[in-house]
Amino acid sequence: MNEEEKTVLPANVKQIGSITGGSRIYMEDYACTYLQQYAQCEPGREKAAFLVGKCCEIDGEEILFISGVIKGKYTVRRGGMTELTEKSWQYAEKQLKMYFEGLSVVGWAYIQPGFEDYLSDSLMDYQRRYAQKGLNVLFLNDPTEKISSFFKWDEESETFMAVKGYLVYYEKNEGMHEYMLENKLKTVVKEDTASAEPTTDEKLTRTVRSADSNKNKVRAAEQKRLSNLLGSVSFVMLLVCFVMGAGLIRSDERINVLEHELSLLQSDLEGVQSVFASQNGEPSTETSTQATSVETTTMVQTTLESKQEEYVSYTVEEGDTLLKICKNEYGNGDRVEEIMELNDIDDPSRLYVGMELKLPQE
Repeated sequence: MNEEEKTVLPANVKQIGSITGGSRIYMEDYACTYLQQYAQCEPGREKAAFLVGKCCEIDGEEILFISGVIKGKYTVRRGGMTELTEKSWQYAEKQLKMYFEGLSVVGWAYIQPGFEDYLSDSLMDYQRRYAQKGLNVLFLNDPTEKISSFFKWDEESETFMAVKGYLVYYEKNEGMHEYMLENKLKTVVKEDTASAEPTTDEKLTRTVRSADSNKNKVRAAEQKRLSNLLGSVSFVMLLVCFVMGAGLIRSDERINVLEHELSLLQSDLEGVQSVFASQNGEPSTETSTQATSVETTTMVQTTLESKQEEYVSYTVEEGDTLLKICKNEYGNGDRVEEIMELNDIDDPSRLYVGMELKLPQE
């Protein structure tokens, strides 16, 4: 938009979603295209970007024009999300001077594969810290589910308000075009033939994914072995108790025989009765040992049952995401991070069919 077009709305537009009253958002086609390419490159990784444009008032209505996107460089992983750092902001300021003169940062975009339009507490906390820098809107994109939404920050309530729709407009956008040429992105394209040679980056990505997948499989196998081991221990304890009980029964039979023989010799041996009395007292000690063993077995089983009640097992099916599983099991997505922590998952997109998940008890 040049100076003469400040008060004129674009004529060539495409509507995305439903447009309601209040402030409207216009995103230029080049910016929209570059943002989609940025979401598709390095699939599975969460990323952030700057939205560049300006806000003006037309016929008493607040209009936000987004005509540029600057990819988020020098980001860090903190608090479960990818954050823009001060160095990221310095990079964005340099790009503004080079390609987007007269414009400013008006918002930011966040790419989170597998989470749909889920607003985590980390996203909200980051927005609160940097709202004063001009982050008025958030564009949330899930390239896995192909879902994207705009959210507008409300300073009074310090929360995001969902924007039901926006408009894509088309006009000459030299700044964004030049930025795209100088900052080309490698998008992932599915090859028709299996013989296509992958690039070095693709090989590295596949290696990392394979390592993570193997790591998850090893963890699942270890958990299964531990469960089998605990089951075996319980069985052995029960078997020991059974053997000890059988031994006690045999001891009782021997004592009965001895008691009978002693009764026959009682008339000739005056001291046999005292010996018999001492022999007759031994079963109490063995009976106490049996009771102790049974009590120990019961405590082990109770401990195992209490640990098993802390979570339930869930097998990942095709098309599952953590958010989808969470919504199906609990009715909302509030426990996604809890499921990730319980299963030691760093990247929510790295689920595979057949993977065993632990879900918290309701």
